[in-house]
Amino acid sequence: MTENKNFEFIDYFVLIVKWKKFLISIFLLSLVLSYLYIFFFVPEKFDSTALIIPAEGNDVTGISSVMKSFSNLPISIPGLSGSEGTTDIYTTLIYSRTSIKNLVEKFDLKKEYVKDNIDETIKAVRKDIKADETEKGAYEITVRASSAKKAASMANYLVDQLNLTLIKLNTAKARENRMFLEKRYEEIRSNLILSQESLVKFQKKSGLIFAEEQAKTSIEAYTKLESELFAKQIELSVLHKLFGKDAPRSQEATIAYDEYKTKLEDLKRGKEKSELILPIDNLPQKTMTYLRYFSNIEINKALLEFIIPLYEQSKFEEQKSIPYIQIIDYGIPPVKKSYPQRVLFAILVSIVISSIVLIGLILQTKIKNTENDKIRYVVSHFFKFRN
Repeated sequence: MTENKNFEFIDYFVLIVKWKKFLISIFLLSLVLSYLYIFFFVPEKFDSTALIIPAEGNDVTGISSVMKSFSNLPISIPGLSGSEGTTDIYTTLIYSRTSIKNLVEKFDLKKEYVKDNIDETIKAVRKDIKADETEKGAYEITVRASSAKKAASMANYLVDQLNLTLIKLNTAKARENRMFLEKRYEEIRSNLILSQESLVKFQKKSGLIFAEEQAKTSIEAYTKLESELFAKQIELSVLHKLFGKDAPRSQEATIAYDEYKTKLEDLKRGKEKSELILPIDNLPQKTMTYLRYFSNIEINKALLEFIIPLYEQSKFEEQKSIPYIQIIDYGIPPVKKSYPQRVLFAILVSIVISSIVLIGLILQTKIKNTENDKIRYVVSHFFKFRN
């Protein structure tokens, strides 16, 4: 059995040597023809790459404006970082239908990519774009086009559009924050005016002008606690806006807020003991009413002082339009084409064609020398159409 296999292998080798001139001729002819075909009929493509990084102090998630507003305040929002998901958002925006459609219209790519409709054109153009994070944390945008100049222009256009989109998205997020804080500001301001008017009416009616010293100490303590509760409420609102109510970090903040609120209510009612805070329910009726009015005024004053800087910062964030990316390298027209690699493609095509010819010669020899009567009959009668 082994001898038969060795003999067959030698037969193949003999066959190659016998037909070597013919095979070499086929290989060279295929090489020349495939090279000429690629040279004249396969369009050249050029790659141009732009390199960018996120601008320092800015992020693409809309969190930076929020965090700047709260940077000087007693709020700690866990897990927030401006760099989280930055490159993922870059990729999403660049490959988005809107981005590619704008690119198609800007450079009139419908004529270059001959497709049935705009959706097919977008899919084709998307394949010629490569956008991804580098190993060192930067971000590359590579565009393949029919000319070196167009490739560079398209890459730089995508960079510019990415930055404009980021500015638009962050402005929208800052506007939401401003509207949220503006609403809270108006509510607190109205509550303060109402509390002041209510206290004046009560003083005129009751004749009680000042409360005792211990009561004032309680007011200060309540004011501080209410301000801290308000800060936690703002923190909770921010988390809900950024991540949704069902997110784990939002749920953790909700639990913390509820626990703090319950503790404050217990202090007010005397369920939890404190040396500084006098339970409101244990005070005389007039003093208790006075304290409620007065504490509402002090609390709203504190809340107003708390929210005004946030409100002003949010208005500033809404108006600014600074870049959200830094361009390290602009796309430039490449000196050499990137596609097709004519010599390599021509060699591969020639190898394939030569291999097919060689297989044909081997089959022909095997069939010619076969002792199988059925195979002989099929070969001898295959091209005969009459009995």
